[in-house]
Amino acid sequence: MKGSYILLLDLAEDSRLTVGRLGTFEFPAGLYFYCGSALNGLEARIRRHLRREKERHWHIDHLTAVAQVVEVWWVLDEARWECRLAEVIGSKGGKMVAKGFGSSDCRCSTHLLWKERGTEAAHLLRKLPAFSSERDWGGWKAGDNENSPSFNPGEFTQSV
Repeated sequence: MKGSYILLLDLAEDSRLTVGRLGTFEFPAGLYFYCGSALNGLEARIRRHLRREKERHWHIDHLTAVAQVVEVWWVLDEARWECRLAEVIGSKGGKMVAKGFGSSDCRCSTHLLWKERGTEAAHLLRKLPAFSSERDWGGWKAGDNENSPSFNPGEFTQSV
């Protein structure tokens, strides 16, 4: 499966994180929208992001080690949507907290945006251009047990 995705993460408390060679940043508690793509294995990429224990390879690995992934939104498409998704979330009030986060392979300032808790994420995400009726898209919400989120593309629904 090829596609792009958004991880919605909840960071419980303010954190200072060193993100590889990118540097050290202050991450305020709240909701984070991480926009990515996987044009060679979407399911495997998302499964990896959902695991807490893993080698820290990508910028997002540093945040998933301390924040809980609460939702995943995806679109099946050969086009890379992550830049456009990050741009639109930013235009809807998403704030950049770590310049260059997740965007080292493009010209975007970031692929990670922060919003205060209380944001109605599903309402915001349903308005994004990737999640239109012309595309095969869906979403997944974490269960009550954060250490065993079951991810199955067949369980993805458009009702998130």
